[in-house]
Amino acid sequence: MNRISRHIIPFWIFFSIFNLLIAQDNRWIGLYSYLKVLNTQAVDDKIFAQSENALFIYDTTSGEIEKISSINGLSGDRISNFYYHPDLHKLFVFHEGGFIEIIDEQKKLTKIPDLSYNSFIPNDRKLLNDFFVQGNQIYMATGYGISVFDLENNEFGDTYYTGTNAGFEKVNDIEILDNKIYAATVNGLKTALIDDNLIDYNVWQIIDNKNFSEIEKIDNQLLCVYYNQIYKLSDDQLTEIISTDTNITNLKINDYINIIMPQQVMVYNHSYIQEQIYTSDIFEDEKFYTAIDFGNNIYIGTKKHGLLKTGIAQQNFEEIHPDSPLSNHVFAVDALDNHCWIVYGDHKQFNPYPLYREGVSSYQDGKWINIPYKEFNVSDFSFVKINPTNRNEVYIASPKNGLFRLKNNQIDAYFNEFNSPLQNYADNGVRVFAMNFDSQNNLWVTQRSRPALLKLKPDDTWESISLYSILRDISDYHGFDELSIDKDDNVWLGTEYFGVIGYNPQTRQIIANKNGIEPASYTYITGMDIDKDNTMWVGNQYGLRIMPDPQKMFDNPSATFQPIKINYENEVQLLMEGQNIVSINVDGSNNKWIATLGSGVYYVSEDGDETIYHFTKENSPLPSNDIYDIAIDGTTGIVYFASLSGLTAFKASATEAGENMNDVYAFPNPVHLNMHTNVTIRGLVENVSVKIVDVEGNLVFETISKGGSVNWDLTAFGKYQVASGVYVALISNKDGSQTQTTKILVIK
Repeated sequence: MNRISRHIIPFWIFFSIFNLLIAQDNRWIGLYSYLKVLNTQAVDDKIFAQSENALFIYDTTSGEIEKISSINGLSGDRISNFYYHPDLHKLFVFHEGGFIEIIDEQKKLTKIPDLSYNSFIPNDRKLLNDFFVQGNQIYMATGYGISVFDLENNEFGDTYYTGTNAGFEKVNDIEILDNKIYAATVNGLKTALIDDNLIDYNVWQIIDNKNFSEIEKIDNQLLCVYYNQIYKLSDDQLTEIISTDTNITNLKINDYINIIMPQQVMVYNHSYIQEQIYTSDIFEDEKFYTAIDFGNNIYIGTKKHGLLKTGIAQQNFEEIHPDSPLSNHVFAVDALDNHCWIVYGDHKQFNPYPLYREGVSSYQDGKWINIPYKEFNVSDFSFVKINPTNRNEVYIASPKNGLFRLKNNQIDAYFNEFNSPLQNYADNGVRVFAMNFDSQNNLWVTQRSRPALLKLKPDDTWESISLYSILRDISDYHGFDELSIDKDDNVWLGTEYFGVIGYNPQTRQIIANKNGIEPASYTYITGMDIDKDNTMWVGNQYGLRIMPDPQKMFDNPSATFQPIKINYENEVQLLMEGQNIVSINVDGSNNKWIATLGSGVYYVSEDGDETIYHFTKENSPLPSNDIYDIAIDGTTGIVYFASLSGLTAFKASATEAGENMNDVYAFPNPVHLNMHTNVTIRGLVENVSVKIVDVEGNLVFETISKGGSVNWDLTAFGKYQVASGVYVALISNKDGSQTQTTKILVIK
């Protein structure tokens, strides 16, 4: 009987004897999915496994797992192939587009951009299809020919263009046997003497015109894969030895011959006698990518279960991978009180295609909980919102299939056109978009239909709000990317054609305003939030605008959104001008996190006059400069970044205000001036006075908290760095009913 068990390692990391992990900034957290294993390598007692843009190493003796990702210095780009050299103790990682990274045993990461910068070779040909290693040389089979890379010196050698007249030619695989090199190209199986001038395309002779996808060495012979057939090459003569029912996608040879097809793995011995066959039909929507035998076990790389380990003569599978979400295609995220939820859909400007059938994932108190697609049987969840009064209640919306409510990780309700005011738009699905909670715990929901705005009350009754005074034509109801609620519970919608639409639930007044949003021909609002000073921040494809006291728009239709002017290099510029903004989030200190497509993430001060951080994939562990969503956990201060290359998080310092100050503390404490630039005081309530004095009572810093934390930059009012010693933070609310103190030790 088939059985599967799990061997999943949680978020912590083991350090292996390979010493591969480079120094990392422990403020960053990598929350990648390792469920899709595309390639493997067995080295000593380790199995290396490649996922989409990261790797993990499984110790077959101890069962420990080590992760290698952008958190450890990798670029975060998709990985085309990899190789670990057991003698040089170097990990060679080849990314799509030709970028190469190498990690050595001293934890040093070397980046080799030569090929990626090469404008002569088209980017779509810069793929490492396979390789052959001889000594310290890696012969790389690429989309343009063969390149030789010296792994000892970390440099390229010769490149062989095997095509006619030395043109580009896709090489699928390479092997060297005796004194000959063999290349499986799209134009046939070619060979040449290894000592020939391989740069001369004329020395490459065609053995057979078949487009062999792989060549592997076995017992001083070569096996060649052609669709569903395997040929033995001996003395340059081909003989068919194995035929399968479906095309072979991979071939791995160790003690056994492992033949990989999308739905099955066949294991043969070296006498070409079948020993075992494994099929994917015991798993839902599963696919096999690779397999390697090691000892008496086989390790199968899959689409959804990481590595599947089983005995050669068994059918009981053990699932091996780091604790992971379902996918790296993260489109939206929300976070609250050590719970983070992510969804994997898309809406492509409100037209969900292609459809993503991935389910949803939640990172709860350091552990992933995945709810698969089959539990919902609907596609494309693109919005997620946690109930701010109950972290165990979550709403997920699909721009194709309505609204779900989860309670305690179980589906509690499904709202569609049959049990709610949600409508099936032109028989093309119940299209639900942005949603948010007000102070009364009502969930406000938008949809692409009439009524466009809905309110789901805590007692599960609905209220419909007609926006017909603004949205008169059915095409006006295209979609709503943002929904924010201000301190007075006014509801604000970010629209595609009408800028910002506001609804006052008390007066039922509805207004639309796009004054000042540039360009006037493009008023699609893609990012919106309202800060603690009641200023609305909005962003679109072209930049950023603000509206102080947005409720004034109900009385003043001519109120105009304004840019933020900053001084940069003695010139007045507009903050975020020209940036493609997709998300704006206000943290507990009233600073703003701004996500962009193309420029990563910005963290700016509360009035925008200072850029505190600008994270990109080039200067941080972000796997992409396209960040689709941001969520801030106000309890921990952790900020989550959603990208289509995976989820990452940053341990920021700002937290939301609490109800009391029973747990005030400073971090780090003690603080070393040569290691840190600021101290965060946490556990505050809103609008308390924080004064920091030295032991003689001299005031060196003071501020008013906007949320649950404040930062001190270790200076005396920004003029000079303070001296070593003990400092005391004196904390008090306006009427003195709540007071607290905490000591901070500063060390040089």
